[in-house]
Amino acid sequence: MTKAQLDLLVLAWQDGRSEAFVLLYQFYQPKLCHFAAYLLGNNAVAEDLVQNVWLKLSRRLQRLEDPRLFASWLYKAVRWEVLDWQKSANQRRQVPLDETTEALLWYTPAEQDSGLYQAIACLAPAEQLVLLLHYFHQCELTEIALILNLPTGTVKSRLFRARQQLKQQLDGDYDE
Repeated sequence: MTKAQLDLLVLAWQDGRSEAFVLLYQFYQPKLCHFAAYLLGNNAVAEDLVQNVWLKLSRRLQRLEDPRLFASWLYKAVRWEVLDWQKSANQRRQVPLDETTEALLWYTPAEQDSGLYQAIACLAPAEQLVLLLHYFHQCELTEIALILNLPTGTVKSRLFRARQQLKQQLDGDYDE
């Protein structure tokens, strides 16, 4: 779906057309679940939190003045929902932390065995997150800046650094 089509769906949803919501939900739901799972390291909790975001957004949709900001607004809402959940002491006690399942749940098992997966897993979490949003969720640099509440220049720097590190790691694999 193009950005223009998505913008029109947002406007239609704001006008009360439920079929527009269904299409937006179908388009963004899998992406948002992958994003939340990456941030959390837990698929089941991620799905619950994304559902909470959709409920909250449905009540606040009229506040969005520019439909072009919908995607960044949506991802930012997921990010804040995850941060709120992580701050909750009760939730932290119920879900044990397992560092081996922490990173990069958005890959299939076949991709996890690839050199690219291993190279990405070696990056700092900040660089992993920028790569995830840019390449796997097709977010523009300005959208990533809004989602992460960072200057666009910082996003560019992180993306550049991540690319350089990946290139070094992958070139090293082929030299052996």
